[in-house]
Amino acid sequence: MNRKAFVPNKKVIVRINEGDYQGYYPSRIEEVLDDGLVLGLPFIGTVPVPIRVGERISVFSPTRDAVYRVDGDVMRRQLEPIPLLCMVIRSDIVRVQRRNFVRIPVVLNVTYKLKNSDRIYTTYTKDISGGGIKIILPEILKVGDTIQMRIELSSPEDPVDCEGKVVWIDKEERQMGDKLEEIVYAGVRFTVIEDRDRERLIRFLFNYQRSLIKKGWKND
Repeated sequence: MNRKAFVPNKKVIVRINEGDYQGYYPSRIEEVLDDGLVLGLPFIGTVPVPIRVGERISVFSPTRDAVYRVDGDVMRRQLEPIPLLCMVIRSDIVRVQRRNFVRIPVVLNVTYKLKNSDRIYTTYTKDISGGGIKIILPEILKVGDTIQMRIELSSPEDPVDCEGKVVWIDKEERQMGDKLEEIVYAGVRFTVIEDRDRERLIRFLFNYQRSLIKKGWKND
């Protein structure tokens, strides 16, 4: 096991890959075994998620630089005296780049300004991940520009304040009645963000993705 990514008391995300409860759920590593993990049983509110013995699950462990994933089979599930899930590891540990991890199409309000400017702009996201965002541009930015942002998450979550670098610009034409309207997008990579804020953002995206999956959305 990767001792830095999978250690006792580490907060992790359990993914159920199939069935009615397909999606992502917060959990915690209770114990590391030679060939497996003992996890806190995931809950939806006060109800334990009905994960079956023999079911294949994935466990994601976010770290500062990346997210690590390991797959395994559920070997034991208990409710008493402590709700636990025991899984045996069936795969190698895979390192997933944060910028490629859980990119979700979600509209969130964003305010931003160039780092050395006082003029503030208001826009919204096209999609977002733990590593960056795609935003609609109300003004033209250049690749390489550094912007300071506030991303508004859904209530009651506090907003995320961070800094990012514009890594690409793209344009799209949309038919609006009899006219073509040009939409300009920017891809912004996070360069300064508190670890706790990144983790809050990832948890928010997990929960939002779970709601999309229940509506039939698939993440390609």
